[in-house]
Amino acid sequence: MWMFKRTTSYFFAFFDYILRLLGYSKAAFVITEKIADDDVSKRYEQELIEFGATSPMFDILATLAMLNLFSSFGAIKKVIQLDADHWKVLDVFGMQILLCLLLVTINWPVYQALFFRKDNSKMPSSVAYKSIILALLPCTLAMY
Repeated sequence: MWMFKRTTSYFFAFFDYILRLLGYSKAAFVITEKIADDDVSKRYEQELIEFGATSPMFDILATLAMLNLFSSFGAIKKVIQLDADHWKVLDVFGMQILLCLLLVTINWPVYQALFFRKDNSKMPSSVAYKSIILALLPCTLAMY
C-alpha cells in the first residue's frame, strides 16, 4: 500500500494545485452514507471498491493505472523481442519492470472498475476514455 500512496500522492497534489490555479477544482471531501441500499451492502460484503460517484481524482487514478499498464506491456515486449540486447534491458531495467508489474497488480481493482464491472459502482466510461487517451499520449511521445 505504501508504494501505491507514494506513486500517486505527489501527482494528485500537483494536479490538484494546477486545477486550483486554473479555477477548475475545489476539491473537498463529501460525507456520504456508507450503506445506501442492498446493492451497495452486497458490494461492501464482497469487499469491492465503490467507484459510483464521479470525481476528477478518478481521472488521475485511472490515468496512472493505464500508464503503468501500457509501460508494462512495452517492457514485456522489449524483453521478449529476439535480439541480442534483451538481456541488457533486464540488467538495466529489471527492477523498474518489476516495480511496474507490481503497480499493475496493485491497480487491479481500478482495471476491474474501468473495464469488467457491470454494476452501478463501476467507473464511468468517460473516465476510461480520458485515461486511455492521456496515458497513450506520453507513451507515443516516448516512442518518437
